[in-house]
Amino acid sequence: MLDIKSDDRVLEIGSGSRPRKRSDILCDKYIESNDERACGDNIVIDERPFVVADALALPFKDKSFDYVIASHILEHVIDPYQFVNELMRVAKRGYIETPSELGEKIFGWQFHKWIVRLKDDTIMMRRRMEESPFGEYFHKMYHNNVLFAEVVDSQFPHYYIQYQWKDTIKLLIENDADKNVKYSVTNKVIQTQSRSRILIIKLMTYLLSGILRIIRHFRKFE
Repeated sequence: MLDIKSDDRVLEIGSGSRPRKRSDILCDKYIESNDERACGDNIVIDERPFVVADALALPFKDKSFDYVIASHILEHVIDPYQFVNELMRVAKRGYIETPSELGEKIFGWQFHKWIVRLKDDTIMMRRRMEESPFGEYFHKMYHNNVLFAEVVDSQFPHYYIQYQWKDTIKLLIENDADKNVKYSVTNKVIQTQSRSRILIIKLMTYLLSGILRIIRHFRKFE
């Protein structure tokens, strides 16, 4: 998948607990806190050079790397524009991976600041305003149910965005207040709903849940 040549010098930003084997130099901002890492896993520091730095101000010279990997970092940063500018400054090419809109809404990492989607060759972002309605349910399912994990992994492109770039990263932050903005889930497009419509949907969901609970209650006595 990654277009890395055998003689490329590779930097990985936010290497965390699962650095890529091909990365020559690892970089992470947090070495003592695991609060924003998957499952709270400890950071991995091995024999490779390791640099402690903020991704918004990388301590590397311009174009000092052939390739930069930034996996599951973009959705955390305060300033996405500054982040991608730094990636383009220090490297000629690279790879960005984030949860998709579908993945974010289902799994809902509470420390993520952005919802990310891909439109043609442009990364589209908007601020994450609400928590996932499913809480930690699907996280636990993924880690405790092998069959469910296999289903998610087999549909990786639906749950995660993979963006490989050369020279330029195209990124746009959307105005969440614009009612004309359409949000994409995989190949489908969903029009934003009005607040009254959302309240009606929530009410109907609540009533349906109540009816199902009543049905289950009476079935116990059949």
